[in-house]
Amino acid sequence: MLQMGKGVLRRAGDLTVYASPFIIRAAGCGAANMRRSTMRKMTMKQRKMADIIGLACGVFVLIVAICFAVLKARPAAVGASAGDIPASAQHLSGTAEGRNGPIEVEIVADENKIYQINVVSHSETDGIGSVAVDKLPGMIYDAQSLEVDAVSGATLSSNAIKAAVLNAMESGGLSTDSFGGENVAAASPVKMASRVVTNSGVTVVHAADWAEQYPNEYNSWLMTSESDDIDDYLEIYPMLRTLYEGYGFAIDYGSARGHYYDVQDIEATGRPHPLANCWTCKTPDFTNMVNEMGIEAYQLDWTEVQKQITEGISCYTCHANTPGDITITHTYWIDAVGDDFDDIAPANLACGQCHNEYYFAPDTKATTIAHNSLASMDPATMLAFFNDGANFPTGEPFADWTNPRTGVKQIKVQHPEFETYLGAGSPHADTFTCADCHMPDAVNADGVAYHSHNLISPLDNPELIENTCSACHFDLVSEVRAVQEKVEKRTYTVGYRLEYLTELLASAVASEKYTDEQLDPIRSIARDAQFYWDFVFVENAEGAHNPALTYQCLDKADELCSQATDMILKLTRQQAA
Repeated sequence: MLQMGKGVLRRAGDLTVYASPFIIRAAGCGAANMRRSTMRKMTMKQRKMADIIGLACGVFVLIVAICFAVLKARPAAVGASAGDIPASAQHLSGTAEGRNGPIEVEIVADENKIYQINVVSHSETDGIGSVAVDKLPGMIYDAQSLEVDAVSGATLSSNAIKAAVLNAMESGGLSTDSFGGENVAAASPVKMASRVVTNSGVTVVHAADWAEQYPNEYNSWLMTSESDDIDDYLEIYPMLRTLYEGYGFAIDYGSARGHYYDVQDIEATGRPHPLANCWTCKTPDFTNMVNEMGIEAYQLDWTEVQKQITEGISCYTCHANTPGDITITHTYWIDAVGDDFDDIAPANLACGQCHNEYYFAPDTKATTIAHNSLASMDPATMLAFFNDGANFPTGEPFADWTNPRTGVKQIKVQHPEFETYLGAGSPHADTFTCADCHMPDAVNADGVAYHSHNLISPLDNPELIENTCSACHFDLVSEVRAVQEKVEKRTYTVGYRLEYLTELLASAVASEKYTDEQLDPIRSIARDAQFYWDFVFVENAEGAHNPALTYQCLDKADELCSQATDMILKLTRQQAA
């Protein structure tokens, strides 16, 4: 403490503030500087007045201290010192949407130079988007250009900072041409996807037609041909022939390859496909056919449509004919997310329109989704939808097929990556999009940055792991492999239990000793158990997208399987008695 006349200098953290004796008293520091005799002589009114003044002064000091603390916490501007900034330079501010909300910047600039850049507010994720907040202003200042590379793993945040600086300059009437403003404006983040316009008369512009204009994206799309391995799931998971008995997946079931092979693989599969709806999410040519003809296209002959197919999933699927803008081209997916459409990251919507749990409507054969919002897409709610006959024209619960030996009306889950990744318990759904993890930033030989369209696992992207994932994960690869190994073991275990249940039920049916009234409750539980198991089995991340939801589904499948098994064993014991 330093004495200074009648006041006192006190330190509040790193802040030195001047306090009068009244302030010290109000702050509880005592009234050592005031004689007790003087205080005794003060009237009650004077004492109250002194207390009020002291309290007011104390509040004033607190406010001053907070203001100093806020100013201290505010990030320092990057760039030139105040003495090197000409008086003619303008102090401007601009805002743009980052991943988690607005990013606001303040700059000092004129037509010739950007002198200072300061990100004054943001809500980007710590250790991810915040890295761009820390690095990018300095990169822009050093280059005196907005055309700097995005920070790896924080592309949206990086683009938002560039756009905010651009907006600040334009607010002051400054030309941005010499700073690469035109290109930055084109690269500003798009927060909402567009909905496809149907019955528009457009034809698909195929990938090769964009090759000259977008060579980097086109060539990286061709690289999906490098993902060419096919695993025979019927050999790796022997229980599938029993669980899928009576359905095409018990005949031929191989793992998916790169999008380059979409058409080849559906043409080569041993599964029967009489109708054109099997072309859904295999080619933009059929997607556009549905958009132009309506749902009648789903009932066309598969072979007749095959003659009009040119290529697999490509530019039109995610962009329509407007590269750079994400357009959702599958109308059933627009219906599936309902009013949540604008709240979902465009990249997630684009991938989700094919990576989802769908079914073919019994009456129209149209590709349909069992949810109409984010809230209704959890496994339990979707199963309840399938089990409610009121949702279907026959009045009966939906079934993809009926097992010929058990009589169970089965549901074949497809590939619910969207429902899993954005489902309850997902650790990264609010932080990363599908593109962040599977479409890495790339730079061509001339130093031009672009988004690779060669879809890969993030575990095969060491740069992403080092620059982004390592902020939270010491060894991401080992962590993910541990989750997948645990999920895989549990999947086998529950799968074999379902196989055992299926054989028990088939034997009971074959014995002709039990009525449908006795067996139908068991069939119902067996159907639900296999739905939960299949929801995990067919999801392509093996639990990595959402471990919590994955374990929950496997637990539920196991619980229901045990329940149905106990019921049928009890029946057989009663029959034997």
